Amino acid sequence: MIDMIWDAKTLADQVQARIYELKSEQVGLRPFIQSDQARWDALERAIAELNWVLGKLKAEEE
Repeated sequence: MIDMIWDAKTLADQVQARIYELKSEQVGLRPFIQSDQARWDALERAIAELNWVLGKLKAEEE
C-alpha cells in the first residue's frame, strides 16, 4: 500500500511538472497567428486532461 501511495504521489508530481511545461510553451505562442491558435487550443486540451488525471491521483491519495 505504501508503494502504491508513493507511486501515485510521484506520478502526480510528474503530471504537475508536465502541466507547467505545457503552460510555459503555451505562453510562448503568439495568439494572433492561426497556426499558433491551433497549437494553443491543443495545449489547452492537453493541460485540461492532465489536470483531470492529477485530480484523480490526488483523490486516490486521500
